[in-house]
Amino acid sequence: MKERIRRPVPRTTEDVQNLEGPIGDEELPILEHLIELRERFVHIIIPFGIATVLMFPFSNLVLRLLLFHNLFPEEMSLFVYSPIEWMSVRLLLSFLFALSVTIPLIIFETFAFIRPGLYPSERKFFLLVVIPSVCCYALGAAFAYLFVLPWIISYLISYSGDVAAVALSTKRIFSLILYTGVGFGMIFQIPFVMILAVKLRLVTHEWLRDKRFIFYGLMVGIMFFIVADPTGVSMIMAVVAIALFELGLLFTRLIGRRHQ
Repeated sequence: MKERIRRPVPRTTEDVQNLEGPIGDEELPILEHLIELRERFVHIIIPFGIATVLMFPFSNLVLRLLLFHNLFPEEMSLFVYSPIEWMSVRLLLSFLFALSVTIPLIIFETFAFIRPGLYPSERKFFLLVVIPSVCCYALGAAFAYLFVLPWIISYLISYSGDVAAVALSTKRIFSLILYTGVGFGMIFQIPFVMILAVKLRLVTHEWLRDKRFIFYGLMVGIMFFIVADPTGVSMIMAVVAIALFELGLLFTRLIGRRHQ
């Protein structure tokens, strides 16, 4: 097996300037990297599986609370149109729960795997980017569930009339919830990405401000032509994305003033 080549630890400023790689970096055989990657994957997949198994028996109760506590009236019923539809919804909910509770572990294991190859400033940058990004995503998903989805669901229910009643598919409703949560989670990254780009001096506040109508056109085009849907979610996403872009412009202007 190939011997490890340990880089000397720099002791002076001149040593740091002449350093060709991260402090304490080691050149390891690709096999050892793959073994470490497999071990870290196991550290993630086992808690993920345990969380999924623990969640599944309670998925009926959680789905009832998730759907009827905030979205549907208690007297309304949802329908399934295949024998495995309800089971697949329960499994998907269990997977999503397991993913949510293991996100901190996923971040930790990912950081631990790439940490030896990063400079100290890059390690700090990784944490400063990933943690706020996850928080923005959670905020967007919560906004979708608490404010957007109740309005969309009430709009769908209003189609019911005297002649025909709306029969909503459980799987499609859950897919709508998932699609809306993921979409708004991504949209809520916009101000953070703008701030990060200005901080890294990739763009300036003035450049973003001058190109705002181009970004508006891109947002509207993506929402209405790529992720278009008949429920009206795309229209709300486009409006919220433009509002968040304006919020990002406000933050980047404050950052620009602070650096002057």
